Amino acid sequence: MRWLDAAEKVLREADTPLNYNDLAERVTKRRLVLTNSKTPAITLHASISTDIRRREDRGLPPRFTITEGDVGLAEWESGPFEEALDTINKTRERARRELLADLRKLNGDEFEAFVEVLFTEMGYDVTVIGGSGDDGIDLVAELSTGIGAQRIGIQAKCRGANRSVSPNTVRLLRDALTTRQCNAGAVVATCRMDAKAVEVAAEPGKAPIELVDHDRLVDLALEFGVGIRSEQLSVYFADLGDAIDPQR
Repeated sequence: MRWLDAAEKVLREADTPLNYNDLAERVTKRRLVLTNSKTPAITLHASISTDIRRREDRGLPPRFTITEGDVGLAEWESGPFEEALDTINKTRERARRELLADLRKLNGDEFEAFVEVLFTEMGYDVTVIGGSGDDGIDLVAELSTGIGAQRIGIQAKCRGANRSVSPNTVRLLRDALTTRQCNAGAVVATCRMDAKAVEVAAEPGKAPIELVDHDRLVDLALEFGVGIRSEQLSVYFADLGDAIDPQR
């Protein structure tokens, strides 16, 4: 076992920071590391210090902390805000995964209804076209505020994780824009975009086509609160001072 792994194992079992001399002694007594070093405590200290610097240089969170010779796990240093933020981030990512899985189960009409609500929350006036005579445009989203009016023709694609949007989809949408008097288009999908589709969407001199893939779709849903609900959390601190000295 490496010094770093052995140190983490011993610290987790102790559940408290240990002086690096004590930590090295526990590691060697249990033969977690086979070493010929005559100064294992120094070797351990150097290994942990180097690991802290390397992870910092790479922009990674530290694994250990060293304070006045005591070695601890960095995760023990997190306060209530950091713990709450970690919990929030985990629930956010879980909600993103669950929403995307649910969206992929929708039929065409249901997914178009979801896109309608999303773009409405984004400030657009939305008309659902759909049906066999939609000319390749499922919805039209209009925005009259700002510099220049926007009329966007939207193609909604509800597909599984193993599918992708092809360049042909982008071309067909672009060709259909004039039939609905649209000056821009958007493909909104529950899958990824083919690399060639990205190239076609960005072709110069042609009507712009915005590509909203599965990742961006759930990000927008999260931002505008469509299909994802959030609740406020309270973070608590021990503060005995105010209780015993109100004038503090």
